[in-house]
Amino acid sequence: MAVLAAVMLTGCPPPDGLIYSTSSPTASLLTQERLQPIVDAYAFDGEIRISGGLIAGASMGRGNLWPWASVTKQVVATLVMQEVEKGTISLDRPVSAYLTEWPEIGPGAPNLRQLLRHQSGLYNPEDDASVVSDPSKPLDPMVCVERRAREPGGEFDYNNCDTLLVGKVLERVTGQNLADLFQERIAAPAGMLEAGFVTPETRLAPSMTGTPASEIAPYGASGGLAGTTRDLIAFDRALMTGHLLSNAAREEMWEGVPELGYTALGQWESILALNGCDAPVRIIERRGAIGGYQARNFIMPERNIAIAAFIGQSEEQFSFGEVWSREGLSYEILSAAVCTE
Repeated sequence: MAVLAAVMLTGCPPPDGLIYSTSSPTASLLTQERLQPIVDAYAFDGEIRISGGLIAGASMGRGNLWPWASVTKQVVATLVMQEVEKGTISLDRPVSAYLTEWPEIGPGAPNLRQLLRHQSGLYNPEDDASVVSDPSKPLDPMVCVERRAREPGGEFDYNNCDTLLVGKVLERVTGQNLADLFQERIAAPAGMLEAGFVTPETRLAPSMTGTPASEIAPYGASGGLAGTTRDLIAFDRALMTGHLLSNAAREEMWEGVPELGYTALGQWESILALNGCDAPVRIIERRGAIGGYQARNFIMPERNIAIAAFIGQSEEQFSFGEVWSREGLSYEILSAAVCTE
């Protein structure tokens, strides 16, 4: 059954408990007109928050704590760029310079740029049946290092171990654990209220598969953050307004490489046509999927718009679609939020 939603300002509670809230009566009307048909058409039963554009302040949901899955990688990339700005880290220096335990035998060490673009050549633990069958098993990035078989700098090969190793470098260079770094460098300046790394005791939004927090916590730097839609939008806005990175550092992080499918550092950059827009729109995208959850984060910096969406259904249970294919929920939501027609 499609999700039914009402505008919070009217005081009429929707029958399924979900709420649209907006920053103004005009935005409220546009929210109903633009988002409700999309939500109905795709039977979307999750949470969405929009910041900026015609329906600025629109949100649907109850403020649940959602796993951010691989959106975590976007946050970790931001922490790396902060260190780059401080001069303590170089994107192009081999990580063996920071991790003295790097083995001398075998392929060379990737640099942080290659890790964030998934060109590391590291062994992929997802290829190990024991890891897949036991998602609560802690992931040790040094296992991926010791079992690596390819030189870095080659083709794109998505691997959670890449970002786990980045997290290890951050902790080694700063002398702080990743959870503290996140709170000090990201959450506090961005004004995030509830986001943090998942522990086995974290109370997450429900999912259709009942994925427990204990299966998410081990993903750490590669997928272990959780927070509300408000928290994620706060992160996006802090990026756009320069509260987390300088313009130059942010643009370097966001620059996609065409030869790698426009992979940037921990995210993707694309320039795509949206329905109703008179010109293509630059989109910074980060998606995530973990257990029975999915996450989507879209930033349209030139339009000053950010959109965060979560659902407690796996990729097999619900499809967001692809913006580049001009179909699906993501494409429809972005078009409704960004374009004027």
